[in-house]
Amino acid sequence: MKKILLYLGCLGGLVLANNSAHSQITLNKIATYHTGIFDGGATEIVSYDPTTMRLFSVNADAQTVDIINLADPANPTLISQIDLTPYGHAANSVKVKNGVVAAAVEANVKQDPGKIVLFQTDGTYIADYPAGALPDMITFDHSGDLIITANEGEPSDDYSNDPEGSITILDISAGAANGVVTQVTFNAYDNKKEHLINKGIRIYGPNATVSKDMEPEYVTVLDNDSMAYVACQENNALVVLNLNSKTIKDIYALGVKDHNHGFVTVDNIILNQAVTMPALGTPVYNGGQPTVNLGGFSGLFYDAANSTTSDWVFYAIPDRGPNADAVSKSSVTPTPSGNLRPFKLPDYQSRIVKFHYNPTTQAVTLNAGDQIMLFQANGTTPISGKGNINGFDEVPVAYYDAATIYNTVDYTDGNGVEYTALPYDRFGGDFEGIVRDNNGNFWMCDEYRPAIYKFAANGNMIDRFVPSGAHQLANPATAADTLGHYGSETLPAVYNKRWANRGFEAIAYDATNNLIYAFIQSPMYNPGPVTKNNSDVIRILAINPATGAPVAEYVYLLERNKDAGYALNRTDKIGDAVYVGNGKFYVLERDSSDPNTTVKGKKYVYEICIDGATDILGTAISINTDTTGGALTLEMMTADELIANNIKPVFKRKMLNLPSAGYISSDKPEGIAYINDSIIAVVNDNDFGLAGAGVTDNTVLGIVNLGSNNAIDASNSDGNINITNWPTYGYYMPDAITNFTDANGESFILMANEGDSRDYGGYSEEERVKNLTLNSTYFPTAATLQQDANLGRLKTTLAQGDINNDGENEYVYSYGARSFSIRDIYGNLVWDSGDDFAQRIAVSHPTQFNSTNDDNASFDDRSDDKGTEPEAVTVAKIDGNNYAFIGLERMGGIMVYDIDDVNNPTFVLYELNRNFNVPADSINSSNEMVTGDLAPEDLIVISETESPTIYPYLISANEVSGTITIYQINYPGLGEKEQIMATESFTVYPNPNNDGNLYVSKFGTYRVYDMFGKLVKTVANTKLVDVSHLTPGVYFLNNASNQSVKFIKQ
Repeated sequence: MKKILLYLGCLGGLVLANNSAHSQITLNKIATYHTGIFDGGATEIVSYDPTTMRLFSVNADAQTVDIINLADPANPTLISQIDLTPYGHAANSVKVKNGVVAAAVEANVKQDPGKIVLFQTDGTYIADYPAGALPDMITFDHSGDLIITANEGEPSDDYSNDPEGSITILDISAGAANGVVTQVTFNAYDNKKEHLINKGIRIYGPNATVSKDMEPEYVTVLDNDSMAYVACQENNALVVLNLNSKTIKDIYALGVKDHNHGFVTVDNIILNQAVTMPALGTPVYNGGQPTVNLGGFSGLFYDAANSTTSDWVFYAIPDRGPNADAVSKSSVTPTPSGNLRPFKLPDYQSRIVKFHYNPTTQAVTLNAGDQIMLFQANGTTPISGKGNINGFDEVPVAYYDAATIYNTVDYTDGNGVEYTALPYDRFGGDFEGIVRDNNGNFWMCDEYRPAIYKFAANGNMIDRFVPSGAHQLANPATAADTLGHYGSETLPAVYNKRWANRGFEAIAYDATNNLIYAFIQSPMYNPGPVTKNNSDVIRILAINPATGAPVAEYVYLLERNKDAGYALNRTDKIGDAVYVGNGKFYVLERDSSDPNTTVKGKKYVYEICIDGATDILGTAISINTDTTGGALTLEMMTADELIANNIKPVFKRKMLNLPSAGYISSDKPEGIAYINDSIIAVVNDNDFGLAGAGVTDNTVLGIVNLGSNNAIDASNSDGNINITNWPTYGYYMPDAITNFTDANGESFILMANEGDSRDYGGYSEEERVKNLTLNSTYFPTAATLQQDANLGRLKTTLAQGDINNDGENEYVYSYGARSFSIRDIYGNLVWDSGDDFAQRIAVSHPTQFNSTNDDNASFDDRSDDKGTEPEAVTVAKIDGNNYAFIGLERMGGIMVYDIDDVNNPTFVLYELNRNFNVPADSINSSNEMVTGDLAPEDLIVISETESPTIYPYLISANEVSGTITIYQINYPGLGEKEQIMATESFTVYPNPNNDGNLYVSKFGTYRVYDMFGKLVKTVANTKLVDVSHLTPGVYFLNNASNQSVKFIKQ
């Protein structure tokens, strides 16, 4: 009933949200400024100056910036217009700060460089400076010293002239007339085109370089002025700009929105709290240590064949056992053959762990006998986690203790810690993944060799497949090191070049084709350590499970290892993988950040597809380890060099980031299992808890629900509202972006996900789904999907979707996400509004749903395009809460959300100032738009401290109707403030003052006196007094009636 009442509220225009811990705001329209121009762009972008109480508005129709008097917000009036034709064609954006009005002016030929033109607030010209082609948005940093423009660089209609996109930074710290210009280009990325494409950035214009293809569109500057973020809409990318060095720090791909699912939620089950984990043993050195319990899960398998709806069966594989960090051999006496690896439980036996999970009750069961101990083929010799090869692997050791059997001092490290050598185990494994095949056999992979193990259901080893030449790695060689001593040497010899302890990390099983896939954890040392942190290449090897013979090999590229960019850590490894059908896998790719200290790390889940990827097995590049004559090994190649050598990596689609979704376990999510199309499970390696040297005691099972609230109405020809899930993906493609700081001081980026395509005479990416050829393997019901009433009318792109270049689409993409999003400063998606806009409007305005912005009889018209088309966004702190305001360009109106809790924003209201009962272009005798506001292009909030009155205001600039509407923002505490203000002559704030801006509650003339009665400053017709030049102390502000208020300058 609660939900029904909420939706009924939509019919009133102003809609209150569900009960919230915070007070909620309302909007009260108090005035509209009319230009009388329909569909001419007469009001596009606005900016407010608190000192003069003037609003500056871009008027593309008149090619001016209009100056509007807002001293009385209920009666906005035009003061004058700034003619921009002497400087170019027209302004695309305007911003005012510290008495300087900055306009971004495009050239008469928009592919030519534009200008930044500066004026005083009365319209007097100051100076102009060169910008890039088509400066589309302009802003100041918070100090007012820097002006930044996003220069879109759009091509000509025939695409014969495609200028570079760029960012202009104008430094006016020495004065507006003495500016210094820095042009920031994307030239450094021209040789990284394929790298950017692999990340998910759209680079696709005809014969375009990266520099020409990138189209910066919108800028937001963080509160501390250290960084700016620049949206590149058509590229579906976000640029991180370092304002100190004036350089590009990173380019983030924004990913796609899965319209077949929704916003991700996670149920976290702490396994060691849900059940009592069995004790593995108690380390005995130094008189005894804390007991080590079962944990260290480094792989996860869901046994669908033996599971029911109420009993999910999982298998996990712990790794090599409780151990301490490696001890560098350089600090050890006598010098060992390799680094020491101390084992806390030297007699630990490797095992498989079975457990049960009830998805309804979240109960976990670990039965007695659910640990399957691992043995060699004889069924009696245990398999441990110790290394295999003397002189090649790390040296296994125990901590010396005279009172134990480990009472021989074989090594001493630089801290005086003594160790006893342990024997190597030729079949020992640092196990990292687990699957079960059609015959019930278990398969595991390990990091040491690397190796692929095959075990019978009872835990007895059937075979172990290792790289060719493994038996020749021992140093010194012994008689025991003969062919087959460490397993069947069926794998390519190049895999012996694995980074130590980063061999095979993931294993997956294709039950349909009966193939085992093993994934290298981090780029191999091929030819040597030079590739560490300097390669993105991960190898995927497929083998025949009957013989261990390789049958295929593919390249997977990490997102940010070679180019770490702006992130907490490099994503230099994968954690696990699972096969999900049709050549697709889900892969964990991660960094080493610890979510106990931050949730902004990168623990991605990717969907990858080998369809169309190049099989490199046995090729000269695959097996090469020689760099003679400048030759490159596979691991030395960049993404662009791979493509140049006709090697196409696997296709990747980022699904989610685990910490952002709410899975916060440890630094190591190392198990992933596929439950069904809507649910996956993950588990972390806790390194056997704190007693085993982990960073946490907890082993957390994460049940990841992929949701369903990303539905869309995809057809404009069915005559109905049909918001449903479809097997398509929407590019986020934000237009406007902004940022805000939460109560914890963390910065976040807010985006209005409008969407846009390239549709020119010389090149168009647009097509409708019904005209695509869909791959029947991926779309078995293609004929039905492509009907006009379903997906057929949806506009899609020809630039992406055919991943194997065979003329058939494996994926379908659309423009825009029909939502707004919150991201952290590293580009991770924190929250998205899903289909909330559409669902609410479907109830509040069912006969105008998805209307366009220039036709009032256009029900459902925009469903095939971008829906409501979120265009404008701003954020403001009102009465202590952060609120997001989102303007909907096509449907019109403003959505308002309380975003104080960034992980759970709440809907507040939808304000629609549009009259559907008259033609959209109706203008009355007073030259006013009868239809109201059409196509909100820009939103700004005037805070109480900068307001002409005591109230905060929301200003909406509407492009098609040529109107500017002023809303008074009301909140529950405002009435009390009104009463106080009515009884007081005037007040000042902030007081004490330390930022130099002293705001007065009432407009007027004021005099500043020091504590000795000396007049130090006079200001007239203002609410803002600049006291930055005053020395710290006590002062008095007097008004024209000689009423006085004391303030403190700090």
